[in-house]
Parts: sequence; structure tokens; C-alpha cells
Amino acid sequence: MNKETIFLTKEGHALMQTELELAKKILYEEIPEKLKASKINGGDLRENKEYMYLQSEQQYYEREVRRLTSIMEAAEIIPDEEISGEEIGVGSGFILQDVEIRESGTFTLVSPAEVDLENNKISIASPVGTALIGKREGDDVKVDLPWGTTHFRVITINKRA
Repeated sequence: MNKETIFLTKEGHALMQTELELAKKILYEEIPEKLKASKINGGDLRENKEYMYLQSEQQYYEREVRRLTSIMEAAEIIPDEEISGEEIGVGSGFILQDVEIRESGTFTLVSPAEVDLENNKISIASPVGTALIGKREGDDVKVDLPWGTTHFRVITINKRA
């Protein structure tokens, strides 16, 4: 099976590596210890709510380890020198202004695997991300969103946000 390459920033790769290591530690060290203790102390396993909860937690971490491993296997780190300061692309940091309400924010364009809306990291696959690829400082962008068309202006582009 030929996997599609997932482009990650250096930061995103390091963060995912850390998340994978933590998930493996929880899955292979912490949960088995808790399951063993719960099995010993909890009586009948069919009625042991802690044991059942730990089993569902184990299943969650199994899926998370598979997901993160899959991403890491397909990942290619974008070299800093390939991140443009002239036009928006994966890894670019930029200030974007909503033209209508005159509010602006600092964002970073990332691959879907790195999206973190709380830290203003938006996906290249999102409607806004797709519209911004290749834009330069001063460019206006119209984006059709589910609630209507929004107008943005690219104020500044940095190699890193």
C-alpha cells in the first residue's frame, strides 16, 4: 500500500513524536499496571466498572498509537529553507485581517495532521487554508464559508509564526 506523504513542520513533527511516546507509555506501561491492580482488587470482572473503563481507555490508546504511528511513517519534515517568507504555504506564519470587521490575528498554515485551532494553526485543506495558498502580503482573499463569504487581507507573512 502506497501511503500519501504528510508534510509536517519541524515543530509539528516533534510534537507528534512526543505525543506518540506518551501514548505508548500509557498503553504499554500504565494501563497494564492499572488493569492488573483492578483485576486483583475488583472481584468479578463483569461487574468491575474500573476494569471496564480501563479496557475502553486501552482501546482508545491503541487507536491513538496506530494513528500517530501512521502519520509518523508517512511524515516528511518541511525544511525551514523551503518555507517561504514571500507567499503563504505550509509552515508560513502570517497576519490575516477580516476586512469587514477590521480584526486580525496571527496564524500558521499547516497540514491537516498538525491542525491546532487553539494555537491558530489552520489546515491547508480547510476553505481558508486552500484560499490562502500562494497569497502574498497585501492580497485580498474571499472565502466561501458555510455561513457566508468572508473577506480577508494578508497583512504580513513570516517564515514562522
